[in-house]
Amino acid sequence: MVLSSACRPEHGTPYRCSCTFVTDFDDDSRLDVEVCAPSEARAEGVGRGCAQTHAPGPVSGCTCRSAPDRGPCELSACRTTPAAP
Repeated sequence: MVLSSACRPEHGTPYRCSCTFVTDFDDDSRLDVEVCAPSEARAEGVGRGCAQTHAPGPVSGCTCRSAPDRGPCELSACRTTPAAP
């Protein structure tokens, strides 16, 4: 019984993050991602790592807010989202 619970994915809370990065032309740009983090305190770091896998340049920072309209998520979740207006 203990073994079966060890194979289940861990769940967290979804966050929407807006991350900034510098392009190849030294222009500031933004990438929006949705991530699953274990806590609000860790959401920025998780968002930064997610954005870095999709951004063409180094990510300089992220601001994240919870996504209350979404339920629990798997901690490995990471996806880009359309930019907010």
